Amino acid sequence: MGQIREDRYGVFLLGLVVALGVVAVLGARHHAASEAEQRTRYQAIVDRQWVEQPDRHPHRVIHNGFLVFREEAPLAFFDPGVGAWAGTSLFLEGHRQNAADFGDARHATAMLRFGRLTPASVLSLLLPLFVVVAGFASVSAERERGMLRLLLAQGATPAQILAGKVLGTGAVAALAALPIGLATVAIAGSGSPGPFSVGRMAGLAAIYTAYLAGWVLVTVLISSLRASSRSTLVQLIAVWVALCVAAPRLGASVAGALHPLPSRAEFTAQVERALNEVGDSHNPQDPFFLSLRDEYLSRYQVSSVEELPMNWGGVVSREGEAISSRIHEEHQQDLVEGQRRQDRVLSRAGLLSPYLVVRDLSMAVAGTGPEAMEAFRAQAEAHRYDLIQRLNDLHINEIHYENDRAQRVSREHWAEFPTFETRPPPLGGVLAARSLSLSALALWILLPLLGLARGRLARVEVDGSGS
Repeated sequence: MGQIREDRYGVFLLGLVVALGVVAVLGARHHAASEAEQRTRYQAIVDRQWVEQPDRHPHRVIHNGFLVFREEAPLAFFDPGVGAWAGTSLFLEGHRQNAADFGDARHATAMLRFGRLTPASVLSLLLPLFVVVAGFASVSAERERGMLRLLLAQGATPAQILAGKVLGTGAVAALAALPIGLATVAIAGSGSPGPFSVGRMAGLAAIYTAYLAGWVLVTVLISSLRASSRSTLVQLIAVWVALCVAAPRLGASVAGALHPLPSRAEFTAQVERALNEVGDSHNPQDPFFLSLRDEYLSRYQVSSVEELPMNWGGVVSREGEAISSRIHEEHQQDLVEGQRRQDRVLSRAGLLSPYLVVRDLSMAVAGTGPEAMEAFRAQAEAHRYDLIQRLNDLHINEIHYENDRAQRVSREHWAEFPTFETRPPPLGGVLAARSLSLSALALWILLPLLGLARGRLARVEVDGSGS
């Protein structure tokens, strides 16, 4: 700590990291607030347009569709996770399931595609580099100046010396991280912090504390094993590059190669082929729906669809929607399983890269992980299916088969439809699925701690004995 105070470059770097962190918090919060305001405003417009529809044929409403917006988690400003690539709005319509559109990364400028500065990226990527710069000479510089022999001669043990270096370097890391954490808590608490935000902020604090503690331990450990401060710095920077830059890129490439996913066009083509194999509800002569018609005629003991006690066109739409939704959901679950296989590869890579571990746990706790995006998609699909089938029921019961297209239902029905609400996945379930990442984070602390305890502290003792 004293060395940092005496080193003007160290003080400058400390101020720079703190400034970057606080600016990242304020900038990310401003961006999140702006996005939330737009989503709320547009969702209100869409809801109002839905209720203010005139009298219409239910099937016309099905094809007009409905737009829903993904509500960001309260801590998305801290760690946006995969939200920037997942899209912000979803168009719901009959006979198909659309993918979310208008993600930040898809309409960002070329410069923004390098990555927006967020509090999570500062803590996970830049702060470890500062810890390396602040602590690389903690032991090696003492050895170069001959101070280790003097300390040992005065009765200090190697364990006491290393413990002091760990505490000093840790204090510097805490000094850099604390303003970022306080700014995050202040901004998150300025709204309406409920159990969601409070519990998850505590979880984020624990995750980043453990992550930075690991970097402090690794920095002091390597410094204690090297005879030269210069070689210590080179080795630590190489470790930082390998763990925080190379390993994530390599892990993502390996995951994509082992478990390739179809493009959106390929996925749509697969669904269309599967639907064509079942039948076309818009084709009156389709074998499947001809068979369905014969079943209804037999059930109600009539000779034509005109004699059925319900609108046959609505029945066909309802059955067609059930089939198309089932087929699309089956393919969607295959896609989700492929994504989960990729995530499992990255989780295993986290045993080699703590950066992957902290990113995985951070976005999970912040509520911006893949499971949150899948929960939005699944809940939006459930809402879409319920909305379409309610319209089909109106078609069946309120519209006569004869002269079908010329009829309308009252606009009063539109206000009876439920509004869309999202429910984030519970934190306990999210963390339970990340037992490997939690174990890797524990190992990230335990292994260098064992290295210091067993320490190959022999080099300190050798220096102290004068050999």
